[in-house]
Amino acid sequence: MTWRPTVRSLLKPPLLLVAFLWVVLEETIWTWAEALGALFARIPVFAALERLILRLDARAVLLFFAAPIVALFPLKLAALWLVGNGHWLGGVALLLGAKTAGTAFSARLYVVALPKLMEIRAFAWARGHVLALLARAHAFLDASPAWQTARRAAARAKAAARAVAAALRARVAGPSLLGRVRAVRAQWRRRA
Repeated sequence: MTWRPTVRSLLKPPLLLVAFLWVVLEETIWTWAEALGALFARIPVFAALERLILRLDARAVLLFFAAPIVALFPLKLAALWLVGNGHWLGGVALLLGAKTAGTAFSARLYVVALPKLMEIRAFAWARGHVLALLARAHAFLDASPAWQTARRAAARAKAAARAVAAALRARVAGPSLLGRVRAVRAQWRRRA
């Protein structure tokens, strides 16, 4: 059985990379999708839909998760048609926009419908197991030296980007409004 350690050592780096990318994308995209979904909630049609979801039976709420799939399917076909006819940039943009809107709607629907969905025993059981699996994956990655190094590098890059952005804002914006008012007052006093 000497081949098992070899296979394990060959598969571990790519699987760690996939796990790393999955966790980063999950956290980033879900946060953005929830924020975008909160913006959707301000639209009266979606606010009315949320109120309807809160009144429905838990099993009926599950049907609402098919709404983004059904509603965006024609847009995905249109994106495929655009790409097939040589308009790949427009097709990719349409596909990304449709996927973003669908994910944001689903994230908002999940947040609103979660209390109702937890009434379904099978859903609660599956959600508990998935969250436990995600927690184990996070714990494994957090203990990994590669993950810790990547987190430190990302924090340094983020701090550097913020410093550059602050310097650019200071250079572009110049002095604050209060500083400009004081400068004008000082000029008037010198003239008087």
